[in-house]
Amino acid sequence: MDGGEFSEVTGQQSYCERMQSACAGVCIGLLLFFGSWGVLFWNEGRAVKRQQDIDEGRGIVQLVGLTTINATIDKTKDNNLVWVTGVVDGGSKNIYDDILKLNVTNLTGALAYSRSAEMYQWVERKSTRTEKTSGGGTRQVTTYSYGQEWSSVLVSSANFREQQAGRTNPNSFLLTPFSDASNDIGLGAYNLDSSVSSYITWSEVWTDAPVNGSAVSFNNYTTTFSSGTIYVRKSANVDTVGDNRATLSITLPDTVSVIAKQSTTGELEPYITEGDRELLLFSRGEKTSDELFAQAEEDNTTLTWILRFVGFLAMVIGVCLILNPIATAFDVLPFCGDAMEGCIGGCIIPCIALCICVPLTLLIVSIAWIFYRPIFAVGTLVMLGLLGLFYFKYMKPKLEKKPSGGQPQQQQQQGFNEEKREPIPAQPYGGEEQPKEDVPFGQALDNNGGGGGYSAP
Repeated sequence: MDGGEFSEVTGQQSYCERMQSACAGVCIGLLLFFGSWGVLFWNEGRAVKRQQDIDEGRGIVQLVGLTTINATIDKTKDNNLVWVTGVVDGGSKNIYDDILKLNVTNLTGALAYSRSAEMYQWVERKSTRTEKTSGGGTRQVTTYSYGQEWSSVLVSSANFREQQAGRTNPNSFLLTPFSDASNDIGLGAYNLDSSVSSYITWSEVWTDAPVNGSAVSFNNYTTTFSSGTIYVRKSANVDTVGDNRATLSITLPDTVSVIAKQSTTGELEPYITEGDRELLLFSRGEKTSDELFAQAEEDNTTLTWILRFVGFLAMVIGVCLILNPIATAFDVLPFCGDAMEGCIGGCIIPCIALCICVPLTLLIVSIAWIFYRPIFAVGTLVMLGLLGLFYFKYMKPKLEKKPSGGQPQQQQQQGFNEEKREPIPAQPYGGEEQPKEDVPFGQALDNNGGGGGYSAP
């Protein structure tokens, strides 16, 4: 149901106050920027150490295999890392719901039980937007809207920004939440340490619970049970403020696979590796030890990339906060201030941040990757040294060696080009060129024919 909405101005900042806030953000940006270096460097070390623990466990794990409640524990495997698979059981503790009068353990054999509680209430939602004012200032406008929905948290209508008749919530739940679990969960012949049993998180709705409506009857309310949920309503099939509902969930026994330390008391607990770190692998279903270790490696890789992205994102946000005063400074310009701030703050600064953070992240990850793998680092340095030695001892002398004629190659090439440019003398048609004699100018004109023409030789 829509209960209306209204808006009001909840704050404003002048241009100077905005600049002060932007400058204060520089300090936060510096913390994020340099703090991300530590996150990226630490993450690489964490990934390497986790892989070392997995490799250590893979090499020493002892296979126990399928175990049952009547099985005998092999004492020769005490204090060793073992792989065990079987069905978990809830032990001897009874789980009992006092309100619904249900003995959950006897009815289902569940390991855990929960009864969630919700009430249909008025809720207040608010959203804030920032508007620009003259002179580079801003103001915050908050819009409050009201509606009805199911909520597991008691909402106090007395704290609503706008008070209105009929918009009132009850002061308490009719049905309260409840949960309980067995405190001696076992796996066949073994008991599970609390750190191991904490991995048992699956659950399902108890759809066929034998709920008696009279056990949860309230004046002026009708109680019904459908598909694992109890409804306490004023009007059947209609949700009104003050109605309650509770969903019943149980955790049933199932097959699990565990790699853990077998203690001297027959309990499965985390194994302490040579690096003084805990190693504990748990999975629902029947899986081999190789599958558990492979899953652990995959989880380690996934977490490594997630933390790398978190470190990179923190670095980008830090750079944007450091450069943000530049964008804020342009907002005071008349006419184009908003556009300049949007362009610089929304495009230019993020691009600069990416240009800085992408190579810097790769550099930090690379340095950390080599730092936490000293054998690889030594091998890399040796290889680079051999390549440098080969270059300076064999390749460089050959590249600098002069041609065999004793004349520099450049001079030889220049001489060859000059020879090619020397003109070739023309040859007369019909044979070799005949030698010519020098004849005086006057004699050349006085030929035997007595005429004045040219005669062929």
